[in-house]
Amino acid sequence: MADLVETYDLTAPSQSGWALDYRIRRDDGEELHVGVRCWDEAHASAKRAGNALALEAMADRGLAAALEHAERVQSPAERGSVLISIWFDAADNGNLCSRISYARDAT
Repeated sequence: MADLVETYDLTAPSQSGWALDYRIRRDDGEELHVGVRCWDEAHASAKRAGNALALEAMADRGLAAALEHAERVQSPAERGSVLISIWFDAADNGNLCSRISYARDAT
């Protein structure tokens, strides 16, 4: 399983929610970043819908989801830079959404 190396809290004081960036080391030794965002409205939406899975993921600030996604993506050693974005969708009962992007490093 992947391990958390470092957490960066990117939440602005005026922000209605939270924003974190996790640096994660995979089992293969590769490191990558996972950005997780949650707005207050997404939390309220999940609460109204009784969305226990989303509320649980929000309670741990998306860390379990970030670790799981980090292990599932292709290796940065093979694909280049990997960016994982995770957020909770206020329009969809607070459900967790994600996007994975790969980019070759310029050489």
